Amino acid sequence: MADGDVDIIVVGGGATGLIAAGRLAQAKPDLSILVIEAGINSRDNPLVVNPAVYLSHLMPTSTTAKFYKSKASDHLAGREAIVPIGNILGGGSSINFMVYTRAQKTDFDDWNTEGWTGNDMIPFLKKFERYQVTDPEIDRSVHGYSGELSISAGGTYAQAPFQDAFYRACEQIGIKKVADVQDLKTAHAVGPWNMWIDEKTGLRQDVPHNFLFPIMDAGNTKLKVLTDSTVVRVLFDESKRAIGVEYVPTGADSSTKPTTVHAKQLVIVAANALGTPQVLQRSGVGNKSRLEALGIPVVSDLDGVGSSYQDHQGVFYAYHSKAGPEETMDGLLRGRFSFEEAMLQKMSNPSRHMLGWNGLDCFGKIRPSEEEVKGFGRELQDAWNNDYRDRETRPLMLICTGALNLSDRDPPPEGQYFSMAAYTPYPYSRGSIHITGKSVTDIPEFDSGFLSHPVDLQKQIWGYKKHREIARRMPYYNGPDKLSHPIFPRDSKANPEVVDAASKAQGYPASIEYSEADDMIIEQFIRENLTTTWHSMGTCAMKPREQGGVVDKDLNVYGVKNLKVIDLSICPSNVAANTYSTALAVGEKAASIIAKDLGIPYEV
Repeated sequence: MADGDVDIIVVGGGATGLIAAGRLAQAKPDLSILVIEAGINSRDNPLVVNPAVYLSHLMPTSTTAKFYKSKASDHLAGREAIVPIGNILGGGSSINFMVYTRAQKTDFDDWNTEGWTGNDMIPFLKKFERYQVTDPEIDRSVHGYSGELSISAGGTYAQAPFQDAFYRACEQIGIKKVADVQDLKTAHAVGPWNMWIDEKTGLRQDVPHNFLFPIMDAGNTKLKVLTDSTVVRVLFDESKRAIGVEYVPTGADSSTKPTTVHAKQLVIVAANALGTPQVLQRSGVGNKSRLEALGIPVVSDLDGVGSSYQDHQGVFYAYHSKAGPEETMDGLLRGRFSFEEAMLQKMSNPSRHMLGWNGLDCFGKIRPSEEEVKGFGRELQDAWNNDYRDRETRPLMLICTGALNLSDRDPPPEGQYFSMAAYTPYPYSRGSIHITGKSVTDIPEFDSGFLSHPVDLQKQIWGYKKHREIARRMPYYNGPDKLSHPIFPRDSKANPEVVDAASKAQGYPASIEYSEADDMIIEQFIRENLTTTWHSMGTCAMKPREQGGVVDKDLNVYGVKNLKVIDLSICPSNVAANTYSTALAVGEKAASIIAKDLGIPYEV
């Protein structure tokens, strides 16, 4: 694209940017909007639209994800955390796990921002939904039924016997099963993990294929998308008004002359929680001393840019399963069931095929009993008393199952597996990301912050013990995969071989006793294996400037004009959910704000 003018530039073609751009284009088709995306185009990519191959996007050789390497940390046993983000049109929506998980209503209240309360956000959470789950116990008033993105009870392949076994095991340890864990308030229950997969087509419900492309293909819009292009910086005039951007071909070296495009009305940055701070900093928006040290003229001195990074850090534990090969995704993941064979299965049986499944059938939001709280460390007890005890809609941990081996280890031996994950909805740990130079090729300084707060580690230890109690009560359980579990001494009362033998002898699950030494083994294992859950947020927070905020309630960047940030970097605090639904809702809310600013009609 040559130099030119448009009405609006959107930096980043992920979920929030595309939702906002698409809604504005629908409301005013003659509005010229240019979306600039660093990644490749996703249209008709079989590795995108077919759900079951989602893990291919996280392989080290993937070109659909960009991998950020955090600095080594003692909190992670000296490891460097690796955090992928989408590097493809649609961002995370094109490569995520497709699990339908929603924030608590009170999570939005906790943002403490006018116009962003839980009640304010419910209409935006419903607008994009085409909810296909028909359980009569579900409260229909909190879901949407006429949106563009389908949510189904299991795509085409959910395993009901495994789900039932999981629910029964949970009930045995005091966790009830409910029809809808995603009702915006449930905090101690398990239930079906519904999926962003259409029940009829078995296709991924990403933003490009289900929302953007239909708008563009209709031919009555001035919305355009430019892929394979990385924005270097936002341009400002003398009054600090954003007037355009410079961009280069993705992968170009630092000597490449950038192309300039001007925005007559607004520049929007939606380059994700790791990319957006870098765009702002290269543009002169950020901490003054850091920018001056790099020779970047300061446009707006904002300490908060790139700070308060957070993620729902977690651990994936794998178990040997008694399931048959057709009941797990291990064969597809390890190549025993080829993609070509899976495509043939899909063509022969469009209503039930493995490609229309993500293997993630069960989910829970859980809280501890009073007896369990007594066993917590002092820091976690204090956190519980301050932040959870009297707030019954705040879960302490999130748990889930996967019908495959999800542990981040060498390929396991052939066989069938199921995995369970424990991850924290409200991390106390914080990290940061800051540029190290003016060029997009300069590798940023990234600190994930994982486990830097002791409460997060203590929650993970509780999560390990809790999920283990569930797993060993399931009839599918065939012992832990030793590579993805703590290894206890042979005589430890926590050793699975000792516990399983005792359970078999007495005919019911034996109790597990963890010594202090056992807890230290669990702690070390967590430090060595804890990883991202791909839910980056918080690096350009929506809060008062004097509190480290970067944007106001209308998403305007402090200290400049005609520049907004609209992705998950704006979240001032976390949500008890995988973040796709929240990202979509933020995009919808942003569209309503921008439409109001521009005098464009917008209906929730």
